[in-house]
Amino acid sequence: MNLLFIRSIDGRILMGITMFVGMMIMVGWVAINEEARMQAFVEQHTGRAIERGAELYASLCSECHGEEGYGAGDRAPGLNNPHLFGYDPVGLQTAAIINANRALVRLNKDIDNLLAELTDADNPPSEERQNEILAALEDLEAQVDEQDVGIEAAVAERVTVLESLDTAVDNGLFPLWDTVVDIEQTAVDEVEVYFVNNGTRLAQVGWSGDLRGYIITTLIHGRPGSGNVWPNSEGMVAWSQTAGGALRQDQIEDLAAYILNWDKGAGWASEDYISVAQYGKPLADGSLPSEPPPPPAGDNVPGILTRWAAEEVVGSAVSGELLYDQEFGCTDCHRDGASAPDTIGTFTRVTNERLTLPQFAGYSFEQYVIESVVRPGDYVVDSYSSGLMPANFGARMTDQQLADIVAFLMTQG
Repeated sequence: MNLLFIRSIDGRILMGITMFVGMMIMVGWVAINEEARMQAFVEQHTGRAIERGAELYASLCSECHGEEGYGAGDRAPGLNNPHLFGYDPVGLQTAAIINANRALVRLNKDIDNLLAELTDADNPPSEERQNEILAALEDLEAQVDEQDVGIEAAVAERVTVLESLDTAVDNGLFPLWDTVVDIEQTAVDEVEVYFVNNGTRLAQVGWSGDLRGYIITTLIHGRPGSGNVWPNSEGMVAWSQTAGGALRQDQIEDLAAYILNWDKGAGWASEDYISVAQYGKPLADGSLPSEPPPPPAGDNVPGILTRWAAEEVVGSAVSGELLYDQEFGCTDCHRDGASAPDTIGTFTRVTNERLTLPQFAGYSFEQYVIESVVRPGDYVVDSYSSGLMPANFGARMTDQQLADIVAFLMTQG
């Protein structure tokens, strides 16, 4: 008893209560500050990733994409540009035009309804009601005039912005811009439709995922055929070790973090467009389409098979091999079965192994391969990782290209 620091029972109880209250206060303090602590940790982690990515970019990417990411010497497109990051230079003006046109539809419908009531010979309105209708019509006409003025102002602003981008257009921004007949149209018009399909890089290439996924996938698999696009380049190689490249996955992530760090959000301006030396080109051979391209195959497998039967789509194994090896870079991952099933033996494996599985009962070889290409996440072969194969081939391939690849794989017995 003489060894106890606090000898009395009351003192010990008081000390215990004090320590308990103190611990509760400490736990509460930690809980209150945990979110801020974790946020700071994430920022530090992201900052270090960006720093590592900057070093990788400087040593591996800057020669072609430019030190500041604006592109260099017809070797590769600029990455530090608002088109890549999805900024719409006329988004505010186009939204104002669309909203005003919607309002006009509603106002004109209300006007038509009132006029029909006013001129109804079978059930004519009373004099009092006629006066109410006339007053309402006057008010609606004033609102129509107000919307028309707003549309004219938004169109004028949009024309000014688009004209300021002429230099960027000369550098490859918005291919086929000259096919837009009249940028001064006031209806839901060609400008809106054009920007839906070409206003961002992701829309231009038909990528349905987010920008980070697009960048990482491109780094992993490279850009097969890009040597045909850029005259002073041998083409972008597959950088990931999973595709035979030199970089680990964490280095791929660091590079993506550095590139994404260029995003200015809503802070992009016309000057940023003009700073870019060269923009991405839509076709693998560097040419621009002279007519509307054929629609993509999509990812509706039964729909694809139905179209092929109705339109008598027949694949060419020779063309399919070129598409497989060069245009879409399938060989990078499917060579020797390193990171995806080996190309050689595809027909035998699918026929004798895959199609015997319960989930593929009733499938043909063609149906299995089509689903594997356009919906790669639906079934992943054992021992291989999901998410490595791009999920946007359905948006990038036409029916004919897909049929050609299927025909080629049928020769890989």
